Amino acid sequence: MYINVGERIRELRKARGLNQDQLAELSMLNRVTIAKYESGRVEPGAQALSRMADALDVAVDDLLGRSETSDKEHGLLSKDKYEKAKTIEAKLISKGIDRMPPEARKRALTIMKLIFVEYADYFDK
Repeated sequence: MYINVGERIRELRKARGLNQDQLAELSMLNRVTIAKYESGRVEPGAQALSRMADALDVAVDDLLGRSETSDKEHGLLSKDKYEKAKTIEAKLISKGIDRMPPEARKRALTIMKLIFVEYADYFDK
């Protein structure tokens, strides 16, 4: 079955649980531009394809439909499964931190803050 580039972008974006604003921010493109790509009104150029592929963590060939790789092989999950996986990961991290000695916990939390600080503004929206 033929899927155009715009449909593939929308499919991958939704599979990642992102809205157009979030994909636009991650790919450093305009939301209106993303909407035009997804609707098929405008075809993305090489730079836009590269940025969206990076933001969606796929190869450009996947956006173009040239890849034989399935969504399952890419690790794409439905939104429900993705949310469940995030919950499981959060519980695992929380349990691990709770079981650490106080000094190790303090170091782990400091490291996590340093890693995630650049994304804090993104998640506050």
